[in-house]
Amino acid sequence: MALIGNLKDIKLPSLIQLNCMEHNVAKLTIERVGKFGFVYFEDGQVTHAEYDPYIGEEAVYRLLGLLEGKFKIENDVKPPVRTIETNWSNLLLEGMHKLDHSQDEVENRYFKLFERLLTIKGILSVSLHSQDGVCIDRTEQTDPAKKDPNVAFIMLQAKKLSKTLSLNPPDFVGIFSGQYKYFIARYNEHFLLLQMDKKVKSDVVIPLIQQAIGV
Repeated sequence: MALIGNLKDIKLPSLIQLNCMEHNVAKLTIERVGKFGFVYFEDGQVTHAEYDPYIGEEAVYRLLGLLEGKFKIENDVKPPVRTIETNWSNLLLEGMHKLDHSQDEVENRYFKLFERLLTIKGILSVSLHSQDGVCIDRTEQTDPAKKDPNVAFIMLQAKKLSKTLSLNPPDFVGIFSGQYKYFIARYNEHFLLLQMDKKVKSDVVIPLIQQAIGV
C-alpha cells in the first residue's frame, strides 16, 4: 500500500532518512504544480533521482528545495538505473548546504507571497501569470483541472477601457463566476489571480491584499 502525504507535513529529508534507515526498496514520487520528481531507494541508499531536467544528485538537491508538494511512496519498486553513489547522509548534508546558500530557488520564489495571501480570510487559491497569460506558479489549493480566466486578456481590456475613459490603469479587476469571486492584481511584471469566496467584501479584502503584496 502506498504512503501518500504532503511535504508541508513531512519534509523530504525525513522521508529520505526513513527509507534509507529502513533499507526500503521504494520509489518516492513528488508532484508540485504539475511537475514531477522521483527518488529511488535500494540497499539503504538513494540510488537514482529525476526532476526534469535534472538527473542524479542535482535532482535531489533541487527537490530538497521544495517546501510543499504531494508525495507518494511505493514499495518494492527498483530504480531503472543507478545515477547516485554518494552515501545518503552525505547527500543530505550537501543538499542542505546548497539550499542554505541558494538565493531564491525558482520552485519557491513565490511561496512566501502565496503563504501571506492565503492567510487572508476568504482567499481560496492563488496563481501567478505572465503578461502572455502563462501560469508561472500556483498554490496547492488550486484545482489543476479547472481552467483559469484569461488573466492577461482581462487586464489588457481593462487597461484599454480605462484609457478610453481617461483613467489610470486599474491595479485590481474583480469578476464573478459561479460561486466564486476573482480578483486580478498586478504584481511586478506579472498578474496575480486570487480566487475568493463570493461573500468577501472588496473594500475589506483589497487593503489586506495590497499589504501582502507590498503595494
